[in-house]
Amino acid sequence: MRCLNIPNTKNFNEITSIQEAKDLWEKIQERQGLIKWRPDLEEEYEDKEGNIYNKKTYTDLQRQGLI
Repeated sequence: MRCLNIPNTKNFNEITSIQEAKDLWEKIQERQGLIKWRPDLEEEYEDKEGNIYNKKTYTDLQRQGLI
């Protein structure tokens, strides 16, 4: 997803092909209009136990040594 400059969010959960990801990303951008993607709030990270956090929470927990 990073190579395509597409955020890794829940919207792309079961997308398996590059073309599907590109098409969905275009549709999302059209719907959102001027709303910009904010990676600190919308990009998701998963820890070893399968818990999902947004980027800010994940980096905070990582700095504290909790994950």
